[in-house]
Amino acid sequence: MARTVLVTVTYNGVQDWDEFLAGVLGQDDPDWGLVVVDNASRDGIVERLADVEDPRVRVVLNDDNLGVAAANNQGIRLALEDGAEYVLIINNDTVLPPGLVRALQACAKEQDAAMVTPLIPYDEDRERIWYGGGTFLRRGGVRNDHTNWSEPVAVVGAQPFETGYAPTTCLLVAREVFERIGMMDERYFVYWDDADFVWRARMAGFRLVLDPRAVMYHKVSTSTGGMTSDFSIRYMHRNQMLFTRKFHGPWWTAYTAFEAMRDGVVRVLKGRDRPRQAVVRARAIVEGLRVAA
Repeated sequence: MARTVLVTVTYNGVQDWDEFLAGVLGQDDPDWGLVVVDNASRDGIVERLADVEDPRVRVVLNDDNLGVAAANNQGIRLALEDGAEYVLIINNDTVLPPGLVRALQACAKEQDAAMVTPLIPYDEDRERIWYGGGTFLRRGGVRNDHTNWSEPVAVVGAQPFETGYAPTTCLLVAREVFERIGMMDERYFVYWDDADFVWRARMAGFRLVLDPRAVMYHKVSTSTGGMTSDFSIRYMHRNQMLFTRKFHGPWWTAYTAFEAMRDGVVRVLKGRDRPRQAVVRARAIVEGLRVAA
């Protein structure tokens, strides 16, 4: 089989590391590698990484938190230098069955797809979908969407199908994709970098396929403080604006900014957000309008 190198970015995720590494070491693909890029973690995972003695595992330690996009790029470049025909970009707050890498690679060949993603249920509820297909939407503002989110796993069926969007929680990417469209856009830092990459790849004519026969479980990390933290609100809306400006033009940018602001006000009125969070959202939208697209 073709060589596949997994790339993962660690940031204060020591609680998930042992199970993730066990899943990687348990893969039955005969030719795999793993590149781990740590973004200046301080929770003990760096010491845990130092204990890994398997020659197939390569560790890069950053002195600062460079962000997910930049750290993924570091790992991807090393994977390609190492001769990878496929790069599997993957979160480490995940649980990998033994045949995952082999199954994704087999699907890529079978479906003539340059990008393949598995079905991803929640780890804490393995019959409920976290990711089971995705698309990009414009109504209500430009955004990406998990189309089968929270549905029973059976709704996606058993046959591979083409889909419009997938997160880099677990995404197998053929070498030729990077050679054609380049790397992750590091301006995003975190969030929307995967949407940007998938959008560019699909616009370049590469197929993205979800294979329900390949399943991986996601713990849904809270390393960024959860989706209602100031950090998450800032980067979600800042980067939504950057993505919209980059690919959809000024009219859709104005509409998306209006809808995001309106949604923030509604959330406060319904008691789902505090007024301070609406201020963080508004500032993030303005910031996203100012980032060079």
